[in-house]
Amino acid sequence: MKVEIFRRTVKDRRRGNSYDLLYQLAEGIRAAGDEAVIVNENRSGPTGPGEMEPTAPMAAMFGYGGDKQMHHTKGRRRELANRCREKKIPLITFDGGVLSSFGNVSTSPDHHFRVSLYTPMNDGNFLSDNSPPDRWEMLKNKFNVKHESWRKSSEEDPILFVLQPSDNWSMNELDPIEWFNSVYKKLRPITKRRFLVRPHPNHVDSISKRQSEFPKDIELQIGKKHFIGDEKKYYRFHFQEAITNCHAVVTHNSTASVDSCVRGIPTFVTSDLALCWPVANTDLTKIEDPIYPDRTQWLHDLGYKMWSIKEIKNGTVYKRFKNKLGL
Repeated sequence: MKVEIFRRTVKDRRRGNSYDLLYQLAEGIRAAGDEAVIVNENRSGPTGPGEMEPTAPMAAMFGYGGDKQMHHTKGRRRELANRCREKKIPLITFDGGVLSSFGNVSTSPDHHFRVSLYTPMNDGNFLSDNSPPDRWEMLKNKFNVKHESWRKSSEEDPILFVLQPSDNWSMNELDPIEWFNSVYKKLRPITKRRFLVRPHPNHVDSISKRQSEFPKDIELQIGKKHFIGDEKKYYRFHFQEAITNCHAVVTHNSTASVDSCVRGIPTFVTSDLALCWPVANTDLTKIEDPIYPDRTQWLHDLGYKMWSIKEIKNGTVYKRFKNKLGL
């Protein structure tokens, strides 16, 4: 079977983990005995007519593009996903893994990516429903994941707000400070807790220049403003320290919300695209009385949403999707 891998769903700089991943997938497809074709491998510049038109029985890409992000790489992703849905062509989609604050970071040679159909968000099909616990147990041991019971807080425990850049795939051009201020207006009248606001590590400089746009009674946690090499990784590691004594975490759709749910911190999200949606709190008016859903099956399914580079390269991931789709 022929599979088209759309190279221009990653940036034209032709380097980086996402770029490499597409070629690792091609290696896996060939290891499974099928044909892998890299589409528009050397093309650059504006998107050409028909450039994102799938013609094979299966396609593959990296990333996500929102409906308000129809420009550059994100626009190509969105266009390809729409065309594949219209033509009923399965589209294997990759994105960076979750559990990053536990060590599953892109710089790790054992990084596990999430893999789904059409979108790597909660509306994607990971073919993971009702999974057994084996892969979750493997990930938990590999990254020393702290899977704890839901935390019951005291009155003095703060609420941590996790921001995302507006150009983040899952924000879909939503301004993070506008998002925070709208959430603040709903929460401040019903809770007296301290509000800790944490910018995304890629967005620290931008947020620090706009501090005056936040309400006066919040605590903005700027942290490091610049990163060199792997220092960015250690900023992410601080997330586990930041949530240790929190009453709750609030975010729009950050993958960090998966980590806080795993850790047992009640987590409120405002987007149903969040991967933690099945076990998250979605009603902001319940901030002082969060729900504590059973996470067992959600965790088992999470294990089958994430796959290693080795499993991508040796054909395990491709064969799994092909077989489950009956192709």
